[in-house]
Amino acid sequence: MNKEGFKLEIKAAEESQLDLLVSQFSPDNPMWQYNRYDVQKRGEGLYLIAWNDKIPIGHFLLRWSGPQDTFVTEKIDITYRAFLEAGLTKDKYRRMGVATAIVQEAERLSKEKRCTHIGLEVGIENSEAKRLYEKLGYKDLGFGEFPISWEYIDSNGNKGTETEIVIFMQKILKTVI
Repeated sequence: MNKEGFKLEIKAAEESQLDLLVSQFSPDNPMWQYNRYDVQKRGEGLYLIAWNDKIPIGHFLLRWSGPQDTFVTEKIDITYRAFLEAGLTKDKYRRMGVATAIVQEAERLSKEKRCTHIGLEVGIENSEAKRLYEKLGYKDLGFGEFPISWEYIDSNGNKGTETEIVIFMQKILKTVI
């Protein structure tokens, strides 16, 4: 994608890039980037990074085995179901197709892995992201709202937990034969 000097490329994270990813995405909680990369290192998914030249501008973690939340896994079989989590586009690059490009690349890679579905959770207060996912063909499965939580470490080294109320959305993939 090229938009007046904007060159977008989506690639899996590399270990040598982790310090840069921390500085760009989570300087207050470096473990987020390392934990996402560890999922990739274990072969459980890919940590997809959107780059504009040498600047990381967005990311999603793509898991091959569905969501980790029991609220969803009790309702669907996650076999052959990819899952997107931890999506972010830096403010300066929003509405430029970054999230769309990452999601479409994740869908392509999921089809190659013979996944039949791809899902994600979106915060109920994030109507802009929900509209984007609907535009890309994702449907609310009607499970209702539920909380997800994650740990963080603040700039003083204190641990905490954040919670967000989300819904689960999913898209059926036509797999590559």
